[in-house]
Amino acid sequence: MSKTSALLDLVCAQRRQMRVIIGVLAAMGFLLALSIPFVGPGDRVYPILIIDIVLVVGLFALFSGAYWYCTKRAMDDD
Repeated sequence: MSKTSALLDLVCAQRRQMRVIIGVLAAMGFLLALSIPFVGPGDRVYPILIIDIVLVVGLFALFSGAYWYCTKRAMDDD
């Protein structure tokens, strides 16, 4: 068993927790979307908003992709 396969086994073992994380990230994205109209490019908090958006969108894509892969992998194993 290669190290990559062992790492993927460990990640896919946490598939139930990934659903919770995806839900939390979706809620965070919704709350960030609500704050966008109140922050403009000249505000002091604008860079923090951009960093938050990048992190939330990136992590959402990462966990969604991992969840999709693990679900596909579990269906192929059956």
